[in-house]
Amino acid sequence: MLIIMKKNILLLVTGGTPQIITETIWALACDPQHNEQWVPDEVHIISTRYGLNEVKNKLLGKDKILTRMKNEYAQIANLRLEENFLHCFTDQEGNELEDLRTPEENEFAANLICEKIRHFSSDEKVSLHVSIAGGRKTMGFYAGYALSLYGRAQDRMSHVLVDEKFEKGINFYYPSKNENDFIIDRENKTIGLSKDANVWLAQIPFVRLRTSLPEESLIKKSNFSDVVNAINMASQPIKLILDVKQQKVIVGQKECELSSREFAFYYWFVKNKLNRADDIVAPEKGIVASSANKVIYPQMIKLAEDYLSFYKPLKGFMGNDQVEETLQFGMERTFFDERKTAVLKAFKKTFGLDLANKIEIKNIARLRGTKGLSKEQKLALQGKYALELHDSNIEIIGSF
Repeated sequence: MLIIMKKNILLLVTGGTPQIITETIWALACDPQHNEQWVPDEVHIISTRYGLNEVKNKLLGKDKILTRMKNEYAQIANLRLEENFLHCFTDQEGNELEDLRTPEENEFAANLICEKIRHFSSDEKVSLHVSIAGGRKTMGFYAGYALSLYGRAQDRMSHVLVDEKFEKGINFYYPSKNENDFIIDRENKTIGLSKDANVWLAQIPFVRLRTSLPEESLIKKSNFSDVVNAINMASQPIKLILDVKQQKVIVGQKECELSSREFAFYYWFVKNKLNRADDIVAPEKGIVASSANKVIYPQMIKLAEDYLSFYKPLKGFMGNDQVEETLQFGMERTFFDERKTAVLKAFKKTFGLDLANKIEIKNIARLRGTKGLSKEQKLALQGKYALELHDSNIEIIGSF
C-alpha cells in the first residue's frame, strides 16, 4: 500500500516585526484553547532584506526565540524554519530590496508572492496556510489575492491578533509557559506576564478562482498581472476568433492552436452555428461504421461527409489520408467524442476551465435543460450538440 506523506507549510509575509511569525505559530499549533491544532512542518517567510535580517537576528540560532519556543512546546519540536526558507524581494537584476517604496518595487513583490504560492499549491501533498498579518498593506493584499488565485480546498488564510497592551511589548513573541517571563514596553515599563497574553487567529475565508486559470499559469512561473488578466478575461464578454489559415482559436490575447482534425471539428460546429442550421446529432453509441452498415446508417455517412468538407481543405487533398480512411464508412461515436474531448482539453490548457466551458461544444440537454420535457424529447436532446456562443461573438478570418 502506497503511503502519501502530507506536509503542512506556513507562509508569512512580514515586515520588521518577526513577532508575527511566532505569534502565528503559537495560535495555529500551541494554543490550548484551540481544539484543532495545525502544526507546520515548514515555515517560509517572504520579506525585504531588512525584514529577513530581523528574523535571522531575533528568531534563528541556538539561543534565539524560536529555539526557546520549540523547547517549551513539544508539538512544534520538529518544525523547520531555516535560512533557505527566507525569500527576499529582489529587483529585475536580482538585487535584494531593503523596502518597498515604488510601484515598480511593489510589482516585484507581487510577482514573488504569487510565484511562491503557485509553487507550494502545485503539490497535492502540501496543505498551505498563508498569514497576511505582517508587512506593508500591499504585501498582505498580494498574498491574499494570490491564494485566491491558486488556493485549493486544503489551503487556508489567516491574520493573527494580540492583546492591545501586549502589542506594545518589545520582548513579546508568544505566550510563554515561563512564570517569570515579564513583558516590557519601550519605556522599560512592565506590561505583564507573557503567559497571560491573549493571541487569537482570525481565519479569513477567500474565493477560490483556481479553476478559472489557464493550465500554463498553474504549471509555470507567471507575472502577477498576467495571472489577474487571465482571470478577468473569463468574466468579460467573449469575442471568439477563428483563424482558419493558422488553425487557431483566439480569445483576447490567448491563442489556442489545434491540429487539423480538431480545428476542422470545431470549425464545423462554428459554421453550423453561424448558418443557424439544425443542431448536430452525434452518432449512436456502439454502432460500428462498416460497408455492411452503409445503407442502414446513413446518418453516420452524412456526419463524415460534413466533417470532411472542413477537414480536407485544411489538410489538403492528399489522397490516402488516415482520417479519411477512418471515416470512409461513416463517423462512429468514438471519433466524435475523441475530437470533442481533445478540443476541450486544448481550450482548458490555454484559456482555463471557466472560459473553456463558455466556448466548448456542449450537449443540448445540458445547455438548455430538460425540465418539463417528455421522456422522448429528453432522449432526442441528449444526442444533440452545439455552441452556446451568440453569433455576434464569433468572427472567422482567412476562411477557405
